[in-house]
Amino acid sequence: MGLSTFHSLNTAARGLEAARAQIAITAQNTANAGTVGYTRQSAQLQSLPGVQPTGLFTNPTGVGQGVEVAGIGRSASELVNRQVRGAVAQTGFQQVRAEAYSGIEDVLREPGDGSVSSAVNAYHSAWQDLANNPGDAGAGAALLEAAGSLAGRLRADVQQLKDQYAAQGHELRAEVAQVNSLAEQLAQINGAIRSTGAAGGSTNELLDHRDQLAEQLSSLTGGQLRPAADGTGDFLVGGNALVSGENTKPLAVGEAADGTTIVQWEHRSGSAGVDGGSLAGRLSVLSTEGPLAGAIQGYDDLAASMANGTNGLHQGGTTGDGVQGGAFFDFDPANPAESLRVVISNPADIAHAGPNQGALDGSVADAISSLGESVSSSWTGFVSGVGSASRSALNGLSLSVGTESSARASQQSLASVDRDEEAVNLVTFQHAYQASARVLTAVDEMLDTLINRVGLVGR
Repeated sequence: MGLSTFHSLNTAARGLEAARAQIAITAQNTANAGTVGYTRQSAQLQSLPGVQPTGLFTNPTGVGQGVEVAGIGRSASELVNRQVRGAVAQTGFQQVRAEAYSGIEDVLREPGDGSVSSAVNAYHSAWQDLANNPGDAGAGAALLEAAGSLAGRLRADVQQLKDQYAAQGHELRAEVAQVNSLAEQLAQINGAIRSTGAAGGSTNELLDHRDQLAEQLSSLTGGQLRPAADGTGDFLVGGNALVSGENTKPLAVGEAADGTTIVQWEHRSGSAGVDGGSLAGRLSVLSTEGPLAGAIQGYDDLAASMANGTNGLHQGGTTGDGVQGGAFFDFDPANPAESLRVVISNPADIAHAGPNQGALDGSVADAISSLGESVSSSWTGFVSGVGSASRSALNGLSLSVGTESSARASQQSLASVDRDEEAVNLVTFQHAYQASARVLTAVDEMLDTLINRVGLVGR
């Protein structure tokens, strides 16, 4: 009786401790229901086997010793977390691309009264007005104004595009610095996880922090976390370790042999192989085949085509005084749109007539005006290409956001805290606590009766 009675006390006490731990964890879950990155926790209980008696002739009691808390688990799935990291990496890439095309469209402002198309049409219409009124000073002045306005518009637009290019480079360097900072934090978390786990403490909150850092790094680099058995995690970028345990290998912005901007390892040259996230998006935007370079090239093609076509015809014509025309535009072949200038400042110097055709001939002005159709057609094709690429980038962003939302929903279904569920659990664990306490009280009262009252009759 003594052994079984005191055994019951021990079993009830263990039940109290298990219920108390469950209540404490439930309270923590409820308190962190709105904490970003918090993963729901739960007590992992295990039954204790019966006492194994010692001696020459022994038999197991067959009665267990109750329950104990074996550990505190996290409601997280590494597979789901990996899917989320892959989704945020794709979203980061598409977001940068979509923003770049949006910036280009803001510069183009097509169609509209302030667009390049309207400036090109105004310029060629001014040539047509001069062809209709050869030698008219007013028509000549209007032509020079339209030409100057067009050249100024091209220069301003290209400067805006180059400013966007510089801004993308600045953002790239800032994000590389952010990656290095996050990598240092992850390395520190790895050290804390290792030391806390070795001391027998709970690493759940540290693991939450680890996963948050890994998600941010994936959004930037497209890399993935490789968890270790002890809870630490290496982070790989392009197949190489950005973080390995408590050590990091920083990234840096560099330049390839052909002048292309790259992200490389700080300790050695050559591309780091970043293939996802916002860093890869910025590298694609900054590449020689990227949208910004393509937009600048579109402006350069327009400027060069228009200037060369105008100059070729203008130099073959004559002014109203019979003087052979010179160049109408001047530009640097390396940067046509950015350097485009109108050479002529006096309307009398405009060569509108054909050779030996007289002062009232407007054949050259009419021929230059006719160039507008081909120039406008070429520019329209360029603008349509930008619009199509922009729509494609927006569609890609929309799809990636949808994929990310789906992955996050799966993650939240596992990891998030449901206050109603926690309230039910709290009531359940309180009843379990009360039941163990009732057993403990009953055994205590029984022992009191056996020890203090048995044998009193007849005294």
